Amino acid sequence: MANSSEKRGFVTLLIGLASLVLVIAGMRAVSGLLGPILLSLFVVMLTSPLMQWLKARGLPNWLAYTLVLLGVIFVGLALIVFLAASLAQLSAELPSYRNRIDTQITAFIQWLDSIGIQARDIRDLEWFQPERILQALFYFISALFGTVSNVGFTLLIFIYMLASAANFSSRLRYALATTNQPMLQRFSSFSSSISTYLLIKSWLGALTALLQVVLMWILGIDFAVLWGVFSFLFNFIPNIGFYISLIPPTLIALLTLGWAKALIFAVGYTLINNFFDIAIAPRYLGKGLDLSTIVTFLAVVLWAWILGPIGAFLALPLTVMVKILLLEPFPETQLLAQLMGAGEAGETPVVAVADSDREADNS
Repeated sequence: MANSSEKRGFVTLLIGLASLVLVIAGMRAVSGLLGPILLSLFVVMLTSPLMQWLKARGLPNWLAYTLVLLGVIFVGLALIVFLAASLAQLSAELPSYRNRIDTQITAFIQWLDSIGIQARDIRDLEWFQPERILQALFYFISALFGTVSNVGFTLLIFIYMLASAANFSSRLRYALATTNQPMLQRFSSFSSSISTYLLIKSWLGALTALLQVVLMWILGIDFAVLWGVFSFLFNFIPNIGFYISLIPPTLIALLTLGWAKALIFAVGYTLINNFFDIAIAPRYLGKGLDLSTIVTFLAVVLWAWILGPIGAFLALPLTVMVKILLLEPFPETQLLAQLMGAGEAGETPVVAVADSDREADNS
């Protein structure tokens, strides 16, 4: 009997892994369509509290919907126009940076020679050519243009999602309340936690980017507002988003202002980011989304591989959705869900606490 049970468990594991591979392959195959849909979904979750707040102030449903919709469309279109114009200007300026890059490399090699290091051959290395650096920057800009091109499609999906969000939410709650009460509690916990997280992360990222723009403006770094927008956007990518947003303005500062001001900028930029991440964010985010550091890093890599750049921005919400809605409800995967969490051993999971609170309220 034991061997039979072990065989069934092994077969079940293999079937589960095979199904997971098929699901991931399917998601990657339709990533061009799935990415904007998921992004629209989380934008709806971000703006829903604002819509509810407007309704609570006495505005009719149609007016609250119209105001939120117009606000999102305005922000989205303004973002498209600003990024397109700024990146076009940056693309036009990149060739002028070539001589500065060459000058910096020459000065660096001369400094190595002055301290007794023979570094003339470094200049002949293929990876050390200024053209390689410029090509990397152009590739980075092209990737950003590709991401921006999806914004219009995302806004179109968002319009229809927001229009049907209230009715769909009420129908879903009614269906789950009559068929699966625990899943309804988990869905409500997920929706509330993600909405709160995205809202707090947005205004913290905006404050961080604003101070960083002021720092860049004081130091005289080119395209300060563009790098501030990048800082805000990459604020949603955990672990590596900060470093990605730091590289371009630091390189520009190095080319235009020299080593000293580039170092001052990098230190100041890092201090501003750490102040909000370490001193301010925990006070408002609490335990966050209950994901360990290694899980958040791997989530960014995995979702970026599956969905492209949009996957990196949505890595945390998508991982929390999988953890709460697909792993925690089933005994076979509860251990995996617990291993993904950031809590200490013996702690009660955050969702379980929320569920028990709701059950106490209902009783």
